[in-house]
Amino acid sequence: MKKKLLALILAFACVTGTFAAVAAVEQPVTVEAATKKKAPSISKVYSAVKKAYGDKYVPNMRLSKDEIKSRYGISASWYSSAIAEVPMINVNIDELVIIKAKNTSSKKKIKSALLAYQKKLKEDTFQYPANQLKLQASRVYVKGDYVCFFTLGSISNDQAQQQDESKVIDAYKAENEKAVKAIKKLF
Repeated sequence: MKKKLLALILAFACVTGTFAAVAAVEQPVTVEAATKKKAPSISKVYSAVKKAYGDKYVPNMRLSKDEIKSRYGISASWYSSAIAEVPMINVNIDELVIIKAKNTSSKKKIKSALLAYQKKLKEDTFQYPANQLKLQASRVYVKGDYVCFFTLGSISNDQAQQQDESKVIDAYKAENEKAVKAIKKLF
């Protein structure tokens, strides 16, 4: 009798342990697979932003690694890929910068450099008065390994002619939000 009871207990323990082991193995795999999504390539991020603005996308001159370093203070050793575009005509201030950082430390350096660049632009008194408000709405945005800088979009003449400057800035901020939404959809 004792042998039968012992055999039943062992059998029960084995069956229970097997089910627990199977459940433990299967569960993390399905949870991880459901939450982990591959980050998009820089070309997909760039294309999504450009598409969000359509024919109102103005930057048309791509910067080299050396130009990125001199303009933004971002070393090529900090990133794995970068796209920075500015307009050929300097009266227009539309600008797009997308940098894929190599690591967390580099991401912090890139963000800091872009924030310093943004601050410099906002404080530049030699800007055209019409561009000052658009610069106030510029945006540094971080998503995943990407650090971006936007001064994009256009507003109607009615919006631009408003007496309340905060409404003009808000209208430009809404334009920059198009780039943010386009990037968020990719993640």
